[in-house]
Amino acid sequence: MSSHYITSADHLPEEEQTETTLQITDAQTKRIFEARVRIARDPAELTDPDPLTIVAGPHESVSETRYVELLDETDETGIDHELVAHLAAEQETASNILNTRSDDLKVLLQYLVETGEYESTSDALREIAFDHLATERPALLDAYAEVRREFDDDPLRRVLEEQE
Repeated sequence: MSSHYITSADHLPEEEQTETTLQITDAQTKRIFEARVRIARDPAELTDPDPLTIVAGPHESVSETRYVELLDETDETGIDHELVAHLAAEQETASNILNTRSDDLKVLLQYLVETGEYESTSDALREIAFDHLATERPALLDAYAEVRREFDDDPLRRVLEEQE
């Protein structure tokens, strides 16, 4: 039985049959992973095609079907999940101030504040950084969201924190 996959139109390369790394979801198991793939409109253009539903729109309510050939799974996304968990736990007791020490970046961010696009340079930096990470490193954001969910759902941790 062939698999069926789902991805966002935002993740697609501009050219078909280009080898690319794509974040996809297995439609049956709902597992999200990254894989090196080739995509085509015609399954005959691929060696081992599986259906790929491409969702778009603000509510991902628009879709079209193409075909995908998985070359190799890269769920070794380079994301060290243990390191993400360690850093998240460490951050619980550390300062959350970031310092870039960049005159250029400060000027550009301040410009965005002065022109009314953002309330503060902190807001600008947060939004720009998260937008960039969402586009360029979605697997890292997914790994962090999973760690945060585990932290928030840990009843033992909550009890210990309440006793402190």
